[in-house]
Amino acid sequence: RNFWRAVGFDELSELYTSQLLRSLAASLVGIFVPIYLYKIGYSLPAITAMFMVWFLVRPFWAYVSARIIAAWGPKHAIALSVIIQIAYLTLVLTQEHTQNPLWIIGVVGSFSFGLYMMAFEVDFSKIKHTEHGGKELGFLQICERVGAVAGPLIGGIVATVFDPRYTIALAIIVLIASLVPIFMSDEPTRINQQIAIKGFPWRRHRRDFFVSTAFILENVISITIWPLYLGVFVLVSNTYAVLGLLTAVSTGVAMLAIMAIGKLIDKNQGKRLLNIGAYSNAVIHLFRPFVTSPLGALGIGLINEPVTAMYRMPFIKGRYDASDSVPGYRIVYFMLLEWVNAVGNVIFWGLLTLALVLGPDKFALQATFLLAALLSIAITRQRFAALQ
Repeated sequence: RNFWRAVGFDELSELYTSQLLRSLAASLVGIFVPIYLYKIGYSLPAITAMFMVWFLVRPFWAYVSARIIAAWGPKHAIALSVIIQIAYLTLVLTQEHTQNPLWIIGVVGSFSFGLYMMAFEVDFSKIKHTEHGGKELGFLQICERVGAVAGPLIGGIVATVFDPRYTIALAIIVLIASLVPIFMSDEPTRINQQIAIKGFPWRRHRRDFFVSTAFILENVISITIWPLYLGVFVLVSNTYAVLGLLTAVSTGVAMLAIMAIGKLIDKNQGKRLLNIGAYSNAVIHLFRPFVTSPLGALGIGLINEPVTAMYRMPFIKGRYDASDSVPGYRIVYFMLLEWVNAVGNVIFWGLLTLALVLGPDKFALQATFLLAALLSIAITRQRFAALQ
């Protein structure tokens, strides 16, 4: 009776497998890149300015990505994103010797991640089943979490025992392997489409976009700022190994809750789960500035990961269903999301860079956790039809 006994290698299964490998590759290096740049001599303002450039160019890349997805299909766009991400990782890998301007890394990284996320969301939103999308999203999250557990653990050990550059090289190999499963079936969407914004029901979905900005910014603080804060001010020795272990353990705990959450979403409990998770997450953010030891960081992680899944999964499910409600504008929907999210991120990274220049680095990073608490509460302002 178990799902995995009967599953065929259909489009969803291909996406599950590809996402597992992609998540493994991203997790091998994702949390370590800002810390690596800091360790080789770049200041925190320089690193945050790179992320500001990352999102400054995102609206342009989002339009280019939409054109690519419309013309070639999301699977071919994912393949292209992997090639670009390998170029991005190569730039990071050689940065200590080449000393390229960090904005170049930001521009290339922005394109690779933006193209992948748009293509992936178009692909999954098209092939999922609305009546049990929560369960399917649960399986997807499990595949992502398996990679997210193994990635930081393996990456942290390799970076500590050998060198962070070996971790990046390993990630490139896994990225290439992630392309194999997704091309075992045809493109899920019509190709050679045209991108037309005219006629899109902006007023009906404007809340989707602005609440999504709060959602994305909260995730940015949790996924990027928090590990950077730990790596610079808390985990001062064996940084890569300890941070990788903490991330792996806390992510593993979240896996225990994911499938139960997916089933509850399909039973119309999504809104309640989202509200409980978002408010709980706000409280957790308020405790982050007081963490001073690896044990404290582990405690935050163990509590935070299941809570994150509790609000994140219903939110993503609601957003996917919202994209279903605009036939012919699916790609445009995700492109507009990218545009609005980019504006919020440019403001955030710009202000954080200014704060790091003017004041103590530690205080500036700690202030972002207070902002994340407010953003968590803002997530509850969503009005996705699927969650009402």
